Amino acid sequence: MGVLGSGSQRITADGILGSSGKPLRVYNLTWLSTGTAGYVGLRNGTTTADDLYYYKDGTASKSYTENFDGGLLFPAGCFCDIDENVLWVVAEISKEA
Repeated sequence: MGVLGSGSQRITADGILGSSGKPLRVYNLTWLSTGTAGYVGLRNGTTTADDLYYYKDGTASKSYTENFDGGLLFPAGCFCDIDENVLWVVAEISKEA
């Protein structure tokens, strides 16, 4: 696979990173929890029913950053699943061929 483009994407609710259903590599995530710890899940696909590749609980009122050495590949696209206690998520991504 080759890289087609890279950059940052910010979301504030459940959503698709990059282009829907297209291969994507996630290099890192940063998110901020409200006064209650929130969680972030990354799924291979386009819905909350797709395979969970990554899950992490955050810490109340703090941001958290996760780095993926070499990037975490999502062949069927990447759905970012967050709960109501996450204010925002920023992902560093690259679209794959």
